[in-house]
Order: sequence, then structure tokens, then C-alpha cells
Amino acid sequence: MIARNRLYVLLVAGLVLIFVAGACLPGSTVSPPSPPEEVTPTTPPVVPTTTPAVPTTAPTNTPPVVEPGATPTQPPAGAAVRQWAVGGVASSSYSDPDWGAQQATGAPNVTDCVDDQRAWASETYDGVDWLEVTFATAVVPTEINVHENNSPGFINKVEVKDQAGLYYTVWEGTPGAVEQCPRVFTVSVSGVSARVNAVRISLDQSNGGDWNEIDAVELVGQP
Repeated sequence: MIARNRLYVLLVAGLVLIFVAGACLPGSTVSPPSPPEEVTPTTPPVVPTTTPAVPTTAPTNTPPVVEPGATPTQPPAGAAVRQWAVGGVASSSYSDPDWGAQQATGAPNVTDCVDDQRAWASETYDGVDWLEVTFATAVVPTEINVHENNSPGFINKVEVKDQAGLYYTVWEGTPGAVEQCPRVFTVSVSGVSARVNAVRISLDQSNGGDWNEIDAVELVGQP
């Protein structure tokens, strides 16, 4: 009985060894355990960023941009316009361009009481002549300033000319030498409602003895 049990045990052990050896032989169909399945990480959702909107219209309290050197095309209401002549003609001139009518344009550039080629002078020193200067902006005149730099005092009439070519006499007087030299001869203008852009200055130098020269003419008025 005991011998039969030992034989049974030996038989079972042999079968186990055969099974194990067969599993290790080449070509065995026994597959190795599968690796664990890879888990793909989840990408977090992309949150879009929002850029604040840029206003296309400037705030209403932003001052307008003014280009350097820019000037208003129209002065404030009620403001007087002051301007120097931009062109000139004369009944005669001592020479041209020195002492020519164009020398009476622009701001004054003769500061002393002297004969100067940068001012207008008539052809002769003892005749009757006129100088007419024009201005860029037509205005209703209120004042005229004539800058005389040599032998002043022989102006006997001042007129303004409107845009239609009509003349208005705004001053008349008796010519004669004056002590002040150089001087600014000022004519206050009233009673002219037309817009003017030219001034004519008449001289009678027949009792002078020297040239009455004019350096510049300023027109003041309302636009």
C-alpha cells in the first residue's frame, strides 16, 4: 500500500516537470504577460486670451493736434488784422530795385533818419508823386501806419482801394517838413465799410528840398 502511494507521487511529480520543461522550450506557444496599456495624458483645454478692444475714436476731451507753424485761416471774431504790404507800384522811382516801390513792402527795415535804398523814393525830390501798396487780406480799414525814414512830412493825401477798384480818401492835409525823423504817420480810418486791399499815398515835395522816403506801410482792419 505504501509502495503504491510513493509510485503515485513520483508519477505526478514527473508530469509536473515535463509540463514545466515544455513551457521553456523554443517555439513554445506560451505568451509572456502583456505590458500594461499606456495611458495618454489628457491635454488641458486651451483658454483663449481676450485682448481689450482699442477704441477707434479719440475721447471727446482730447485737444486737436495742431501742426507746427500752422496758423488759423480766420482770426477770432472781432480781432483786428494787422498786415504789411506785399506788393507795390509808384508813379516814379529813383531806381529799381533800390529805392523801388517794392522796397515799401514788408516790415520796416530802416531804423534811422537816413537816405536808404531799402525804402521807396520818387524819381525827383521836388515833384508830385504817389505810392500804392497792396495787401494779402482785404479788410474793413480802421488804421494805416506809414513809416517814413527820410525828410518826412510831405504826404498830402491817403486813399484806400476796395476789391472793385474804387478809391476812398481817408486823409488830406498840407505837406510840410516835420522835426520827428524817422516817424510813423498814423491815419485813423472811419466811414469806410467796404473791404479794401490797397493803400495809395500821395506826396507833394515841391517845397521839400529832399526825398521823402517811405520804408513800410501797415494796414489795420476787421476781416
